[in-house]
Amino acid sequence: MEPMISVIVPIYNVEPYLIRCIKSIQNQTYTNVEIILVDDGSPDQCGKICEDFAKQDERICVIHKENGGLSDARNAGLEVAKGEYIAFVDSDDYIAPNFLETLYKHLIETDSDVALCSYQVVTGEEISVDKAKEPSVYVYDRNELLLNLYDANHEDATFFIVAWNKLYKRSLWEKVRYPKGKIHEDEATTYQIFDLCKKGVYVKSPLYGYFTSDSSITRDAFSLKRLQWMDALNNRILYFENLKEEQLVACSIRARADGAIHYYYPLAKLDDKTGQYKKEMAQLKSYVKIALKENKRFRNLTFSNKLGYGIFLVSPWLYKKISGC
Repeated sequence: MEPMISVIVPIYNVEPYLIRCIKSIQNQTYTNVEIILVDDGSPDQCGKICEDFAKQDERICVIHKENGGLSDARNAGLEVAKGEYIAFVDSDDYIAPNFLETLYKHLIETDSDVALCSYQVVTGEEISVDKAKEPSVYVYDRNELLLNLYDANHEDATFFIVAWNKLYKRSLWEKVRYPKGKIHEDEATTYQIFDLCKKGVYVKSPLYGYFTSDSSITRDAFSLKRLQWMDALNNRILYFENLKEEQLVACSIRARADGAIHYYYPLAKLDDKTGQYKKEMAQLKSYVKIALKENKRFRNLTFSNKLGYGIFLVSPWLYKKISGC
């Protein structure tokens, strides 16, 4: 018999999309599935929808809890999951019918600890997969998995970072949990999972539908919480420093500097209105200074990196004009 896969769905205020998400999991070609619906104190009818589905499908387990955020909801699912393998699906997204079967097949064939696929940004009901075409498959060792988190030139780098396009061996989650109350939770967690992997397999086929709508514009508006990304990168630097992984430390410092520049400009707009964020803006600039300083140790910055960082530190607005960011 096929081993059980536990699919964890954190749910909050997604009533218009939840039925589509649940049905996409129910209709998987891989059938030995435990579907864990975590109602994270949703204020709409999501809790009732979950219970209605559970009455019709014995594979469904429903958890109702006080609102604690995405990380807390995923952790709650991990605590009760019975499967040998774990997958996460966000509740406004959906998956192709062969999502689990394909990832499980390649995970087993390559003796990997984690399998991941590409995803497609969708607005409707269909994921465009060429079913007649065999997907490209790439196998990475532990170090390559971790480096793929940082490779801006890797066209598929984002697919490695996110939590929800993957099938994991359950054992990877024995001591790892998502940070409660934080956003950018995958940035704070995925590297810890990859560190535990001997091998990972990437299936280059968009089997996951990442849903976006007009409301996503307000959901993506900048807030100070976005700077928690920098906290995640700070922790990652310390993590790899402790492991004496200098290449990964260097990559993390460079990624932090790039992230600091990325967030400097929307934060500066907020500061123009309130005048409250001078300290945070200075902190972001300090990360860029550190990257330049540490280049003497790691020699990992290109000439254009060094030039761009230098221009940014002298004049962020000149950098913006030149780079078009």
